[in-house]
This record gives sequence, structure tokens and C-alpha cells, in this order.
Amino acid sequence: MVTNPAPKAAAHTRQVPVLSGVPDSGVANFEAVKRTFAQMVQDRAEVEPEEVAFCQWDGTRAIPTTWAQYALAMREVALGLTALGVARGDRVAIMAPGRGEWVITALGILSAGAIPVGVYPMSSAAEVRQLVGHSEAVVMVVGDEADVAKIAAVARELPALRAMISFDGAPSGLPETVVSKTWADLRGAGRALDATNPALFDELLDGGDIDHTAALFYTSGSTGAPKGVIHTHRTLQYSILGSAVLNPELTKTRRDSVSFLGLSHVSPALSGVFSPIMTRGVVTFCRLDQSSEALRGVRPTGIVWPPRLHEKLLSGALAAVKASPTSFQEAYEDAMQVAREVAAARRRGDAVPAALQARYDRAQEKVFLPLRAKLGVDRVGVAWTASGAMTPEVHALWQMWGVDLRELYGTTETCGWVLAQWDRAFPPPGTVGKAMPDPRFVIKTSSEGELLVKGPLLFRGYWNDPEATAEVMDGEWYRTGDLVEIDASGEVKLIGRAKDIIITSGGKTISPQPLEVCLKASPLVEEAVVVGDGRKYLTVLIWPTEKGSRLDRDVLQEGLRALTEDLNTGLARPLQLKDFRIAPRALSPGAGELTAKGTIRRAAVLTSFSALVDEMYSAAEHNEFAGQARLQE
Repeated sequence: MVTNPAPKAAAHTRQVPVLSGVPDSGVANFEAVKRTFAQMVQDRAEVEPEEVAFCQWDGTRAIPTTWAQYALAMREVALGLTALGVARGDRVAIMAPGRGEWVITALGILSAGAIPVGVYPMSSAAEVRQLVGHSEAVVMVVGDEADVAKIAAVARELPALRAMISFDGAPSGLPETVVSKTWADLRGAGRALDATNPALFDELLDGGDIDHTAALFYTSGSTGAPKGVIHTHRTLQYSILGSAVLNPELTKTRRDSVSFLGLSHVSPALSGVFSPIMTRGVVTFCRLDQSSEALRGVRPTGIVWPPRLHEKLLSGALAAVKASPTSFQEAYEDAMQVAREVAAARRRGDAVPAALQARYDRAQEKVFLPLRAKLGVDRVGVAWTASGAMTPEVHALWQMWGVDLRELYGTTETCGWVLAQWDRAFPPPGTVGKAMPDPRFVIKTSSEGELLVKGPLLFRGYWNDPEATAEVMDGEWYRTGDLVEIDASGEVKLIGRAKDIIITSGGKTISPQPLEVCLKASPLVEEAVVVGDGRKYLTVLIWPTEKGSRLDRDVLQEGLRALTEDLNTGLARPLQLKDFRIAPRALSPGAGELTAKGTIRRAAVLTSFSALVDEMYSAAEHNEFAGQARLQE
């Protein structure tokens, strides 16, 4: 991507990467270093210029960018932005899929003293207007012509916007007040300014401070307008410290990962943009449609994915098993019998007998590792999942195949992980683990059962929204909005969202998420939204999977009826689902039913499908009356 070496600055002794000494000194002894992330990139370029910083998948292989190349491009972007008039504290928004240029641009923004603002590339024009307008971004960096068109449609409503930069092609269709450049043009302007003022970049870099804002991450807006979450260089350093706790090898040896998720969201940004600067992580960026081939080509050693990606990869693997020769299918069934015995022993807390372990090792060698190799995950020992509820069956199956899948918990406001299954291998599903082994990271529950968090990784407030900040802060404690149960060993179980609680007309308080997770474990259910707030009883709206949609309508109805009836048998009466309806169309971000991240906006869904909801209740009540009538016959 970049071919010229970074200019050498005055040599100085720096520990690179920053977290390399943590395993020896201890997590609790780490204190944030007085270096911004841009300064850390420059340190890496000076100390190990030819080491690989990140890679870009080109369709056939991973093309590396060294730290020297990274630092030079960062310098050019920073000076190019300065030439455009970008000043310290200004916001610069980036709306593009994850790629190497995204990372370089973000660090160039920080080098110039400005603040990067991630905008999800699938955002609607209205969402772009809201985020870019709220942050008052002065420059917008986009990926391609489609992104340019989206911004052009609302540019006149963004008075702060002064320039647009495009990675691919020259922007067009913009108001005369908005300067347009290609990314190559921006870097060229940076080189020209560097030639006339070679000391300027170092002045800009030296002006950074670890308590300056390093990023604005916007929340998904699932419970209202998205809020800009402020994280500083200091808070991000402590967020990344959690990565060293969970993956000690990150600090000393190269750990490969593949990134195809949008970097505007906090988890991909943490693992793809910021964490590699402080660790030995090397990320290969690719498009979503390249993810399968990139996984096979890179063979990552680390994975942090939301549950749905683990589910999709598993689904593809099982389809491959069914399409394989009979001999392999038989070997797979034999291997699964052994794996189930091993999993049962783990769940009981028993040691796996030597003879059984030997059989399991053979099953790994002959069946599971070859199967995982076809997916590109044969080098993954420990994998992590966060950002949603993982179905127990998916969790268990990956573990049976030899991947030590574990759960994490964090929010945009914590940026990093505050809970994780860090203390043992192959943990059972059902919890999100324990608090981190650092006394500065503390959790507790409120009297209502809401999880509260305190620690040095907490955000510094919502951008220009002190009222919203005050709502979620209780002194030093951040109110997560998640309802939890904590057992005697410290294991935390999520039971729902405080704002998603259903209170029936009879006064029964119910969290819908556990019911929805149970329903989504079925191969027939892609999504489910439980209804019942202010009603007499619970019902549910269902979106079928592709498999379910291919079934005859009556067959699907009967299958879903059997599913809900089976679920009801294990539930107390107030928790039982009295009826269901199949939604006539998919959920839509454009209709406000999904956030850009894919999170359901429950209130919007209930409004969009209100006729179905009302129909369910009148029909369910009629059925209840009919049932009474039959009883009286």
C-alpha cells in the first residue's frame, strides 16, 4: 500500500509494543504511558521499521504494510488535513468499510490533533446527517461513489462540513462550499506542506496528550438518538490492557486476525485500530465478501466475533459435512460421540480419563482439525464472542470441535472488556465470566439488579450531552443498563436490559431476552421479539430463517406452534407465550427497526407491526374463550 520508508526522528528509548512487559510485571502494575497512539506508531516505526503493522487482503493474499510505511502515510495524512485547515480538537468523520486506509486516516487525524469519528458505512442519509451534524465534523472521509452520493444528499444541512476526501475516486455533486479531494491528493498536499515546513509534523505530534479525546464512538441508538461516546488515549490504553489479560501471547508473539467488520463500532475499532499499536497483533483487513477466502489464506490465531458470525461459520461447516463423502460423515459421527463424552466430563468438572482423551485427540487430528482447516480456523485455540447472546448449542459445538470459545462483556462506554471467561479453559455456556483480575476494574449490582462498573477504562462522557452522561453515571460508577445475576464464585449471568423490561397489565415484570434466545436456538427462527408490555400476557413476533421460509406456510406454522408449546412447558404461567405471528417482511434499518449495527429497536418494531400485535391479542383472547367454552361442554 505504501512504499517509502518513514523519516527517522530523533532516537529515543521506548518499550515497543507498550504492553510487552505486562506479563512479567503484572496487569495491576500497568499504568498508562505518556504516549498518544500516534506517538506510539512513530515509536514502532523508529524501533522496528520493517516489522509488519497490518495487512490488506487483495483477493489472493495478504499484502503487508510495515510500521515505517504506516508512519509515513500517517504523517502525510496529518499534514494534508492541516493544509485543509483542520485544527486541534476538530472532528473528522470516516465512513467506509474497514481497510488499511481507514486505520492510517484515523491515526493521521490523531497526529493532527483532531478527533476521528466513525460512521457506519451502511448508515442511511438521515443517520449520516444526524451523526456528522451532531459531531460537527469539518471533514468527511468516505470509501467510494455510493458514500459520496449519500453525503452529497445531506451536505447542505451540515454547515460545519468543509471538505470531503474519497479513498476511491474524486468526490462530486457536492456544494461549492465543500472542497473535494481524493485520498491520494490529500497525501500529496501533506508531502508538499512537509517540504516547506519539515518541523511541523513533530510539533503537531508533540502537542498530543493522553487525556485528549482519541475517538468518538456513537452508540447504536437502540433506545433513542445515538450518543457520541468520548474515549481518550488514556481510557483506550486501559481498554487494551484487557486484551493482554485475555491473550497474554499478544504482548510477545505475533497474533494474526482477520477484520471484515466496520471499524466505526467500538469492538472492531479496539481490536483492529488501537490494540495492534500496543501489542503484537497483526490484522488483515478484507471486505465482507472476501472473508471466507481471507480466513483460509491468513489462518488467524485469534478471533473476537459477535455470536451471529460464529453461528454462520458453524452453519457452513455443517453443510460441508453433509456434502462430504459417506466415509467422512461416518468418521464425523464417531468423532462427535467422543466429543460429547469429553464435553459432558468438562461440564461436570471431572478430569477427562486418559483413554477418552486419547480417542478425542485422534478425533481432533482426523476429523475436527481438517474440518476447521477448510474454514481457516485450525490455528485458533481460544476464540471470543461478545456483543450479543450466544446460543448454548453453538457455544458447545465449537468447544467439542476443539475451539475454546469463551464469552466477553463490554459496552461502548467501557470500550474494552470488563467481564470475561478468563479463568479456565472450555467454560460452560450461560455466563459472561467474571470481573477482570485487576483491583481497579470493579463491578457491583444496584438494588434493581443492574450491573454497575467502575474502572480507568470508563468513557469521559457523551459528546455535548451532559444530561445523558449524568443519567448513566452514579458517582464513579457507570450504569450499564444490563440486568445481571452474580453467583457466589463471581460468575455473571445476563438476564436482560433494564429498559427492555416488559411489565404486563397484571404487574408482572419480565425480561424478554431469555425467551427470545431460546426461540432463536431453533433452526426455524432467525429473529424473535416478545411482546406484552401493558398487556395481559406474552406473545411473540417471529422472523423465520431461510430454511424456515422455504417450508410450506402451514408446515412452518405447525413447526413454530410446536416450538412455542414446547418452550411453554418449562415456563411459569406468566412467562408463557400465548400466541405468535410470522412477520410479513424483514426488519429494516430504513424503517428505523434496526440500528446500523443490527440491534433491534424494540419500540419501532412494535409500531411497525402494531396491526399484527393487536391481531394476536384479540385472536389469543378469542382462543382462550373458545377453550373455556369447550371445557364447559
